[in-house]
Amino acid sequence: MKCNSSRAVVIVSITLMWATVTVPVIAQSFPGIGSVMTYNVNEGTDFQQVVGADTLPQFLLGVGQIITQVKGTNPPERMHAVARQILEAKPELISLQEVDQWYTGNFDPIAGTCGSTTLQYDMLQELLGDLTAQGGHYEVAVQVIQYAFPPTPGLIPPASYLCVAVNDYNVVLARTDLPSWIFAWSNPQSGQFVNEVVLPTPIGPVSLPRSWASVNAQFFGRPFLYINTHLESFDTNIRELQGEELRTGPANTSLPVIIAMDSNAQAIPLPKDPTYLDFRSAGYNDAWSRLFPRREGLTCCQDEADNNPVPQLYQRIDLVLTHGSVKPLGIALIGTDPRNRLPDGLWPSDHAAVAADLVVGNN
Repeated sequence: MKCNSSRAVVIVSITLMWATVTVPVIAQSFPGIGSVMTYNVNEGTDFQQVVGADTLPQFLLGVGQIITQVKGTNPPERMHAVARQILEAKPELISLQEVDQWYTGNFDPIAGTCGSTTLQYDMLQELLGDLTAQGGHYEVAVQVIQYAFPPTPGLIPPASYLCVAVNDYNVVLARTDLPSWIFAWSNPQSGQFVNEVVLPTPIGPVSLPRSWASVNAQFFGRPFLYINTHLESFDTNIRELQGEELRTGPANTSLPVIIAMDSNAQAIPLPKDPTYLDFRSAGYNDAWSRLFPRREGLTCCQDEADNNPVPQLYQRIDLVLTHGSVKPLGIALIGTDPRNRLPDGLWPSDHAAVAADLVVGNN
């Protein structure tokens, strides 16, 4: 089953009422209710063009292909659409992955060095600007870098040399327009996993670190720990180790826990990924499967270029997992319908977003 509307799987949600509540009546009837979202907004590439490069010419061409593809995905236009989708759901907390800054500059092929670079795309600032322009009220609660690739030479045929640099971030956004008795957050934390993939390339080994970010939060006075992460995609064993690091480290708390993430660990189709099974064995509940055990809820992936004409989602890896006294009230996929495509045919992202209404109980 592929969801066929941005709110095709919408079930009961009262989240949108909160902005007009003036007295804590809802808190008495629905203690601890709130909404979260996870959205991989697509940096525009999966770097496969350089991962498979065996020679320096192949690597240079790969870098050129990467920045060409990123430009083709039109990050500013897509962030405008992502902002609109966020405001359809109005979650209190949002996990964002692949929120990048892309830089380009000149390369001197004779000296073999890169010069200064210029910022081409800042996806976070573009998104924040669009959220504000469209009437949203969000702030950055945590921004943590995953990897930073320094200026690297590339080639766009026939003979256009350039340099490309990128910083990739995980980000948690929090709403700012709700009274503290409805929603509050504090104690931003972040870090990188010890376990990481190191890829061999013609210019030497390249590390691909992964990171996590968390805040302590409250829905109607009920405290919980909220975590965003983006686990390893290339290596199953490293991904499993990162999941263990998360559970035994940042998520090791007596508070209820909500993890909204791109896990890269498929829950659907079979076989289920070992990292997903590890979370389930550790007592984590999957909000989607709790509410829709017979629906696939596919979230990934459109083409990396974001331009496929029909949906091609084939797995569910974007997850809202909970531990402790947290129950799902509603959940929906956003961005799965061809009508979500932009006027130039692009999808807002190669992932669908997952928005969930949750009820946090007493510890």
